[in-house]
Amino acid sequence: MTSTTIFVLGLLLIVAVIGWWLRRAGRLNRSDPDEDIDRELLDEAEEEVRDLGTFTTPDEADDELPDWGPGTAKR
Repeated sequence: MTSTTIFVLGLLLIVAVIGWWLRRAGRLNRSDPDEDIDRELLDEAEEEVRDLGTFTTPDEADDELPDWGPGTAKR
């Protein structure tokens, strides 16, 4: 191998090690993922779905529950 090839491979190795170290350090400093969850809103949504019943069809559920989420038309 030529010295240029060895230099490029060494440089790639150094960049890979630094990238791995930065990702590992970032992962250790993250906050608790459950912290971002709005528990009250989640409980309300689960209660709405639970109240629908076992034999509710999707069409009936659309009539009972408001539309929400991405792509929902504004009223």
